Amino acid sequence: MPDPADRAPRGVILVTGAASGIGRAAVRALRHEGWPVLAIDRDRAGLERLSTEDRAGGLSVASIDLTVGAEVEALLDSLGPDRRLAGLVSSAARGENLGFLDLSVQRMREIYELNLFALARLAQGVALRMKGTGGGSIVNITTVSGLRANAGRAAYGSSKAAVEMLSKVMAIELAPFGIRVNTIAPGPVLTAMAAQLHVGPERARLLSRVPQGRYATPEEIAQGVLFLMDPDRSSYVTGMTLCIDGGMSAAGSFEPSAPGG
Repeated sequence: MPDPADRAPRGVILVTGAASGIGRAAVRALRHEGWPVLAIDRDRAGLERLSTEDRAGGLSVASIDLTVGAEVEALLDSLGPDRRLAGLVSSAARGENLGFLDLSVQRMREIYELNLFALARLAQGVALRMKGTGGGSIVNITTVSGLRANAGRAAYGSSKAAVEMLSKVMAIELAPFGIRVNTIAPGPVLTAMAAQLHVGPERARLLSRVPQGRYATPEEIAQGVLFLMDPDRSSYVTGMTLCIDGGMSAAGSFEPSAPGG
């Protein structure tokens, strides 16, 4: 592995949903390894708290609404033509437990607007920049609910399933430009969104399907981000889904064994 001191200056990595949860953990992990990071979120106060933690001067923040195309374009333009983009981590998402019969088309559209359309818009803008500067790595955070059906995930799960397929198509089309595209599909993670979605019997039911029997921490998911961002570790990895889920996806219809079973 090359000595970090011999590397050319690193390009910046954009992280969405950076003010909390997995996005916040990804920012902190990337900064710990010396990556310049642009942290993006609508939560201005959360970004300010994140910024105060960084003492090395390699973190910048941007409070924008990713569903507004003009704000995304202005953000990319603000980086200037000479700023190389090394990576994008798309962690921003909206989700809630909604049964199919209770799901309005309008609510489904709102969830898709952030989880799929905004993600695609930003990824396209970043990829166009990377195309002319030697490539980079794009990591889209999805979920096991985008790989396996779960009750109450008609909108959230299907939006993430769409991101899974979009990412694979991107990986194929962008490979000639040196751009790698992968997804990370977490299982249950200790985030504010999980606290909202996983309550009462739902929490127990969910954990019963995780062989390790516990939630992941956001920091554990961030280790997957580090792997997929670093070309010294993952230069031949593209078009893949990294499940960090305590064995949930491997277990299929896993349920706890009955006593003596």
